[in-house]
Amino acid sequence: MSEKDFEDRDELMDEDIEVDEDDHTFDPNVFKIRQSLEQPFAQAFTTAELHAQIHEGIIDLNPPYQRDVVWGTSKQMEIIDSILHNYYVPPVIFTVRKDEDGEETRVCVDGKQRLTSIQKFFDGQIGYRDPHTKKLWWYTCPESSKSSRNEMPIEGKKMFADKYITCVEYSNLTPEAERDVFQRVQLGVALTAAEKLQAISSPWAAWINGLESRYVSSEDGLTDVIKFDTKRGRNFQNLAHLIYCCDGLPDQFVPTQTKIEKWMYRNDQPPQEFQEAINEVLSKLWHLASQKLTNQAFQKITAQVAPVEFVYFGVLLYVMRDNEYTDEDRAECLYALRKELRESEKDIRLNTRLGRRCWEFINKVDGGAPTSATGTVFTIAALKDRRKRRADEDAADDYRPTGSAKKNKAKVW
Repeated sequence: MSEKDFEDRDELMDEDIEVDEDDHTFDPNVFKIRQSLEQPFAQAFTTAELHAQIHEGIIDLNPPYQRDVVWGTSKQMEIIDSILHNYYVPPVIFTVRKDEDGEETRVCVDGKQRLTSIQKFFDGQIGYRDPHTKKLWWYTCPESSKSSRNEMPIEGKKMFADKYITCVEYSNLTPEAERDVFQRVQLGVALTAAEKLQAISSPWAAWINGLESRYVSSEDGLTDVIKFDTKRGRNFQNLAHLIYCCDGLPDQFVPTQTKIEKWMYRNDQPPQEFQEAINEVLSKLWHLASQKLTNQAFQKITAQVAPVEFVYFGVLLYVMRDNEYTDEDRAECLYALRKELRESEKDIRLNTRLGRRCWEFINKVDGGAPTSATGTVFTIAALKDRRKRRADEDAADDYRPTGSAKKNKAKVW
C-alpha cells in the first residue's frame, strides 16, 4: 500500500466508531488498538442463494452511498466466465442489519457490480461466451427468444448455480462505520467526486440523502419533469451544491469538491426552518417544471439541464421564496437565467466563473436590474406596482352597477 493510501485511511478515521470508555486515560506511548470494529466473519453462499436473496429483498444492493451499476456488459460477462472457470473472485462485503421483528437484511458494502452481474446472468439479461467456440450461451431464455438464443443445458445451469462466492459479514455497524468500511475498500477504485461526496456520513449527508429519495429519484419526482444527469451520485451532488450555496447566504459561495466535503462533515443538525425552506424550493421547482404555463425554462430550451443550472435554479427559488413573486415571475427568472448562460457560454460547467455569473444574475433579480432574456425588472416594488395595475384593470373590466367585484385569491407558496 502506498503512502498516499495510508494518508487516505487516516482521513477516514471516525471518532464515533466504538471508542473504548477508558480512552480518557490515553497514553501515546502505550500500544493499544482503539476505535476497532467487531470482528467480521466469512461464509460462502452459492450463486443461486445470492440470486434468490437479491430478489427476495434480503440483500440490499442500493444503500445511499453505493455506486450505480457501472460495469458494462463485457465486464459483467467476464466475471461470469471467471466464476464458471473457478478463478478467484474477491469476497463480497455485507453489513447485516436486523429490523424490529428480527429479520435480517444484508446490505452490500462492496461487491455490487459482481452481484448485479450474477443476478443479470440468472435472469437472462447477459450471456456467457465460450472462449473457445465463441458461442454465446444463456442461463434463461424467454419463449420469444428460444429460437435465436442458445440456452444452457441443465447440467451447465446446475454447475453455475452451485458455485460458491465468499462473503464477509459485519454486524452491529453504526451508519458512520458502515460508510467508513465502504470508503476504505474503495481506495483502489476510481470513485467519482459525486460518489465520494455521497459516501460521507454526517447529519447533513443523511438529510440530503432523504431529500434525494423524496424529491428527485422517487416516482413522479424531479427526474420525471426535468432532464438532467442522474448517474453515479450526481443527484446527491447537485442537491448538496444547491444546499451549500443556500446555507452560505448572504455570502455567495461557489461550490468546489474540497469546500463541499469539509462542509458536509459538520456534526450539527440542519435547522428545522432551513429544512422546510429547502423542501419548499424543491417542491416549487417540481411544480414550475410540471406546469405548461411555467415550464418555459425546460420547454423552450430542450437541452439537458446542466448541474450548474440545477444548482442555481434552486438558489434562485430560495432567494425568491419569501417575497411576493408569482409563479409566473419565478418561471420567467429561471428561463432568463438559462437563456443567458446558453447564449453567452459554450461550455456549461459548474466552475468558479460560471458560478459567479449566476450570482450576478441572482443579484440583478434581487436588486431590480433588467434580465437579458426579457428586460423585465424583477423588484418587489415593480412587481407590486405591476400587479396593482392589473388588479385595477380587472376591476374596471369587471365593474358591475351593483358594486360587486371579483375577489382575487391569495397566492399560496
